Amino acid sequence: MLTKSAILIKNNSPLKLSSLKIDQLKKGQVLVKILYAGFCSSQYGEIIGIKGKDKYLPHCMGHEACGIIVKKSNDIKKFKINDLVVCHWMKNQGPDCEKIEYRDSNNKTVNSGQITTFSKYSIISSNRLTKITKGKYNLKYLPLMGCSVPVGISTVEKILKVKKDKKILILGSGALGLPIVHFCKIKKLDTIDVLDKNYKNLQLAKEFGAKGLFQKINSHIISENLKHNKYDYIVDTIASSKIINLILSYNVNCKIAFLGVPKINEKIKLNSLQINYGLKLLGSYGGNYKPNKDLKRYLDLLIKTNFNFKKYISKIYKFNDINKVVNDYKSGKIAGKALIKIS
Repeated sequence: MLTKSAILIKNNSPLKLSSLKIDQLKKGQVLVKILYAGFCSSQYGEIIGIKGKDKYLPHCMGHEACGIIVKKSNDIKKFKINDLVVCHWMKNQGPDCEKIEYRDSNNKTVNSGQITTFSKYSIISSNRLTKITKGKYNLKYLPLMGCSVPVGISTVEKILKVKKDKKILILGSGALGLPIVHFCKIKKLDTIDVLDKNYKNLQLAKEFGAKGLFQKINSHIISENLKHNKYDYIVDTIASSKIINLILSYNVNCKIAFLGVPKINEKIKLNSLQINYGLKLLGSYGGNYKPNKDLKRYLDLLIKTNFNFKKYISKIYKFNDINKVVNDYKSGKIAGKALIKIS
C-alpha cells in the first residue's frame, strides 16, 4: 500500500510530497486515514532546526489530526476499523508501538515517530489515539485537540493552577495563547494581559477575552506591573530569551510557566535569590495533558463556553499547498491555527 506524505528531507528546505510504501503493521500500530491535520509551531521548529542537528532525516511530519482507522495490528482490542479518532502527540495509557518506518520509491527508509499526520494514511502508535463518537463534534474541531488547545489550557489549569481575581501576563497570542486567554476569561481572572508584536494577533486576543494588549515588553503598564510584582502568573508561549531575561531583571516572584521551544543556543539568566523570594520557574511538557481524561472534557468545556473556533482556525489549506502553510506561518500570516485538509 502507498501513502502520499510530506517529508522533511533537509532543514530550511521545502517539504517534499512523496509516495511512501506501508509495510505490514507491527505490534501496537494503527493505520489511520487522516482527514484534517493541524500545523503547529513545533513543526516549523523542526523545519528550521530550532533544536539543533536533526539526526532522523529524512522523516515524516505532523503530530495532531483526526482520522478514521482503516487497519490495526492484531494485538489492539480497544479500537475497531472505521473508528473516528483524534491523533495527539501526548501519550494515553499503554506502551509505545514498535518502531515505525516507511520506504520510498528507491526502497530507502523514511523515519517516523510514534505519530505523524502529514500523510494521506499514517501509521500511529495506539497510545496516541483517542476514540470520538461520530457525528457529535465538528470534524474541524477535532485536530485542535491534538496539541495547541489542550496543552495551553492544561498548562494554566494544572501547572499554574490559575484562580479567580488573579493577574496573568501571556507572552504570545497565537495557537497556544488564544485558548489560554479564553480559559482565563472563563475562570474570571482579574487581569489578562497579552504581549505580541503582531497587531493582528493582539486584536484576536481581545476578541477572546484579553484586557491589556501590548506590542512591547517595555511598555509603561507592563513595566510598572513587573516592577511592583502585580502579576501572579506569567506564561511564555514564544520562547524569547531576551524577553524572559528582561522580565527576570525586575526580580519578579510569581509563577512562570514555559511552553515555547527556545533556540538551542539561547539561555536565560537569573539570580537564584529570586527563587528564595518566591519565584517559581515551571516547565510544561504538554501541560500534563492526559488525553484519555482531558480531551473530551476540554472539548465539551470549549463548546459550552462558546470558544470561537471559527476565528481560532485561521485558514484551511489543501494538502498539496503544505509548503504555503509553512511560508505563511513564517511570515506571520497565520493568526490562530492553520488546518490542512488531507483527505
